Amino acid sequence: MAKKTLIFAIVGVVVLICGMGGAYWLGTGMRGNKNASTEVKILDPGPMVELGQFTSSLADPDPHIIKVKVTAELNGVPISERLQTAPGWDVTMKDLVLKTLKEQRYDDVRLAEGMESLKQELKTRLNAILPKDDDGNAAVRRILFDEYLTQ
Repeated sequence: MAKKTLIFAIVGVVVLICGMGGAYWLGTGMRGNKNASTEVKILDPGPMVELGQFTSSLADPDPHIIKVKVTAELNGVPISERLQTAPGWDVTMKDLVLKTLKEQRYDDVRLAEGMESLKQELKTRLNAILPKDDDGNAAVRRILFDEYLTQ
């Protein structure tokens, strides 16, 4: 009987030591390499171009509208200056925003996910028509909504 108790005690101590070793290994593995850079570079806001306020009917059989105030954050001052000095870019961008809004459906834009999807779609479409900067970067960094209403 004493042998069984001694065996259970030894097995228990071994399991305890293995468990503590495994926990230590997992803990250090989760932290990763301490020398690796984990800094996230936060960019300062770029130049902003207010595209204006838009009210549009949506592409639904039922009457729904969307009202948004759109601002485009650009990737840098040179592209901002280029867009401001070259005639017609402001009207071209506004026209594209209106066309994009007209194609949306109420169920696709009424929730926060749809709002983010619309921002991405506007960014993609604007970058497709706008000139790139000297380094080949797209003109629009992100789209911001100052106001957003669907009804």
